[in-house]
Amino acid sequence: MGLDPSEAEDHVCEEGAPAWLATMGDLMSLLLVFFVLMLSFANMDKQLFMEAMGSIQNALGVIQENPGTFELKSTSVIEWSENKSTPFLDIMEAESSEKAPTMDQKIMQKVQQAIAENNLSRIVEAESSERGVIVRVKGGALFKPGSDKLLPVSFVFLDEVIRITEEFPYELSIEGHTDDSPISTPRFPTNWHLAAARSIAVLRYMIDAGDIDASRVAASGYGATRPLVPNDSPENRAVNRRVEFVYKRDPVADRATRAQRRVRRAEARADSGEG
Repeated sequence: MGLDPSEAEDHVCEEGAPAWLATMGDLMSLLLVFFVLMLSFANMDKQLFMEAMGSIQNALGVIQENPGTFELKSTSVIEWSENKSTPFLDIMEAESSEKAPTMDQKIMQKVQQAIAENNLSRIVEAESSERGVIVRVKGGALFKPGSDKLLPVSFVFLDEVIRITEEFPYELSIEGHTDDSPISTPRFPTNWHLAAARSIAVLRYMIDAGDIDASRVAASGYGATRPLVPNDSPENRAVNRRVEFVYKRDPVADRATRAQRRVRRAEARADSGEG
């Protein structure tokens, strides 16, 4: 009994995959990616993996001389390591420890905090250089023109410098700078005299007001020999008149440790010579 031609046309299948199959394929792909991601976070222990494979082989009836082990062969560029792999959380902890702030960064954080809390951004700035951390303060905030007497308003900033110096075991170099305007007075014949006197005034205040070992602090005056900008305008000259606090990258504790090691080596050489 034949089919009616109109009924045959109704039973013709459409070309291509059904729409639900494409959706199912997308879902399977997403599940595959998800499990690959989970696998990448997993702790792949070679020994545990080998024991699991040995158990599977035993369950399937594969008999070996040493149950629970199997020989792993691979020509892939990915090689198995005998060392236990690092879990994801351990990697995160290692990265966080590597990114721990250095001593210089801690000093910078303290300085920036002091600047913000005391509204000193217009007169104080800090930078990290090859020499160490440099804290730069405008001379007009510390002294009157041509004077080495500290202004009372400068004590707020200097007290912050004292606290930072007490906290971090760095050598501190206090360096005075002037512009190129000549000076000639009975007290200051040259700009070097003025710059040195200002740095010494700062040093004396820090020693008297703080609990700082004097061997860690030094004062020097450079006059107009190290300008930050050309002395071609009143504004630039004001920038060059400054006092710099340089926390050198040679902590006192490290120097003491190296000195002790040198002493021990010298004693060891002396003992071996006597023997």
